[in-house]
Amino acid sequence: MIFNDLTVPGEAVILADPYNQPTEDDVLLRLTYEGVLLGSSRNDPRARHKHELRRCFHRQLKRFWDIHPDLKKAPLQYPDAGTYTMLPHYLETKFARNDYNFIPLVAEEWSLACSINVLMLRPDMPGTVIKSGDLDNRLKTIFDALRMPSSKDELGGYDLPSDDEKPFYCLLEDDRLITNVTVEADVLLESVSDPPNQNDTRLLIKVEIKPTRGTLFGMLFT
Repeated sequence: MIFNDLTVPGEAVILADPYNQPTEDDVLLRLTYEGVLLGSSRNDPRARHKHELRRCFHRQLKRFWDIHPDLKKAPLQYPDAGTYTMLPHYLETKFARNDYNFIPLVAEEWSLACSINVLMLRPDMPGTVIKSGDLDNRLKTIFDALRMPSSKDELGGYDLPSDDEKPFYCLLEDDRLITNVTVEADVLLESVSDPPNQNDTRLLIKVEIKPTRGTLFGMLFT
């Protein structure tokens, strides 16, 4: 993704799929983060930093699963055995890897689409908030932290989950499942670190989820 022509604060459409636009009927949740946000690149992937953000989102997504009226109770039938299991158990078994059991909310198997709006507050002066050349890399950090890690290297040294990360909740199986992205940047007026850090950031990430075709899991999002 290239953001070179973003030069002033405000809203900018970064990616849009005309066939998967969000609607008022989509399932909505909001994820938040405040703290230092570092940009990542091929030379410096920031794996540990990304996983620390991923852990922050895990706690919020776990709460979302706990309060959603249907997610934890949805039964799934194994087609070959004729037996049933609960949706979370199915997912944590299917996505068991690198000593973790992941539960992605948006998974390719369920034909779900995901629209994301990012409000990013940073301590830059007005007119320079999204002029800084590393915005692309900071957004990559966010998107990578929203998905499951694809290898052990992406755990950044957190080789084993803590007790409250069994299972580990993620928003996305893969960031390819994001069909629409908008970004709004503005000035952070209150420090989120002590002492203040030039990389201080407060994020509000609005997520809208909808099925792209009929599946059992997708029906929970209609």
